[in-house]
Amino acid sequence: MKALISVYNKSGLLDFLKFMGNNIELIYATDGTFKYLSDNGIKAFPTSELTGFGDILDGRVKTLHPAIFSGLLSKRDLKSNNELKKYNYPDFDILISNLYPFSEAAKTGDLAKMIENIDIGGVSLIRAAAKNYKNVVVISDPDDYQYVEDEFNVNKEISMKAREYLALRAFSRAAVYDINIYNNLYQRLNGEEPDELFIHAYDGVKLRYGENPDQKGFMYRTEKKLGIPNAVQLNGKELSYNNILDANAALETVQDFDEPTSVIVKHRTPSGVASDASLSAAFNKSYNADPESAYGFVVAVNRKLDIETAREMEHKFIEVLIAPDYDGDALSLLKKKKNLRILRANMERDNSYAISSVSGGVLVQTRLNPNFESMDLKTEYQASEEQINDLKFAWKIVAHTKSNAMVLVKNKVSTGIGAGQTSRIEALKIAIDRAGDNASGSVMASDAFIPFDDSVIECHKHGITAIIEPGGSIRDADVINRANEYKMPLYFTNKRVFLH
Repeated sequence: MKALISVYNKSGLLDFLKFMGNNIELIYATDGTFKYLSDNGIKAFPTSELTGFGDILDGRVKTLHPAIFSGLLSKRDLKSNNELKKYNYPDFDILISNLYPFSEAAKTGDLAKMIENIDIGGVSLIRAAAKNYKNVVVISDPDDYQYVEDEFNVNKEISMKAREYLALRAFSRAAVYDINIYNNLYQRLNGEEPDELFIHAYDGVKLRYGENPDQKGFMYRTEKKLGIPNAVQLNGKELSYNNILDANAALETVQDFDEPTSVIVKHRTPSGVASDASLSAAFNKSYNADPESAYGFVVAVNRKLDIETAREMEHKFIEVLIAPDYDGDALSLLKKKKNLRILRANMERDNSYAISSVSGGVLVQTRLNPNFESMDLKTEYQASEEQINDLKFAWKIVAHTKSNAMVLVKNKVSTGIGAGQTSRIEALKIAIDRAGDNASGSVMASDAFIPFDDSVIECHKHGITAIIEPGGSIRDADVINRANEYKMPLYFTNKRVFLH
């Protein structure tokens, strides 16, 4: 095999060439790569011997020459062979090339550095070789070395299927490279988000089906460490489309709590949330907050899962369990439940843009941060420290509950959750109904302003002691007056937390 090598990232190259040994009989390399190979005892020839010139314009032009590209694009038929022979150009059987680190340069914000790290020749080489994959093997990243080595170990050659795979990876990398250039350069030059949106999603996995059995479903990653797509599955059946949606809802909710917390989710909606110094107590409280809903549920905790908590979970019907880590004995116990999907997930929040699909397009927004600058007391009656803590706790839950949403909390345990209603008062009634006797002594959070004083009346009727809401209704005065009448602390956050 005759090789052309032009790499910025030289990691793994020497080991790969050593592995290939006599399978590569001739190497041409661009100036920097040629020097690197020569310094490490690898026999190679500079591409300048083919082109008649070395790197020019401070390295901006290295390989853009017919002597290089004809050897990558030759069809290996009689006509192509005669043309190459006429000019004494070799054909290449393998290209090893990778690109300038534009993404790293973009992180500096230095425009000149970004411009100089836009690779021209490398992308052209990779695309040319990938186009001619039937005749040229293209290695476009050090990650490909092991794949090619494995292919050689099994087949003693690089099969056509492997060539196709490597070519597609090369085209994908070139496309992603161009997307990064456009996105970052646009932002740097214009100071705002691009008017064209390019999304790189990768490592696609085909799911059993989508939301329903007659729908196709897939999952992709958009980054390398956060969220359910990057969680490590330690046990159980494969995740379903709905499992992933519920697990994501549970994870995003539990990430907002600092104390040991357990979040139980059904159909992307919290059914029970609790915090406690003991993780096992937090789980028990979240389960008992609504045991009727907690059947075939998803649960996320934000602490390493210990054996005490595992014992509490052992006899519950859990579909998916998410934690940052697991004690060995806890994991061993839970693994006895063969169908229980156990995930180890990063607890760091994803602060990238949130993207939603609509017919004919997508919606893009920054992610909701439920934190507010201040709780503005609107009544003459101030809440106790315990009530304040519960109001803040309820606010975090309501921010992750489908609108219209009303959430009741007592002693850092959700007592009733009303979600996804077209009427706000109806959401409150559902929350009160779920809470039963526990409604008395609870506090209430509303994800948007309370439009009428009927919600305050309903709260008072059932012994709810304090309210937190965004405020902003044209009838705020009515709501405030009614709360004052009942000597009920009422706080405005001046921030809405809709979730649709």
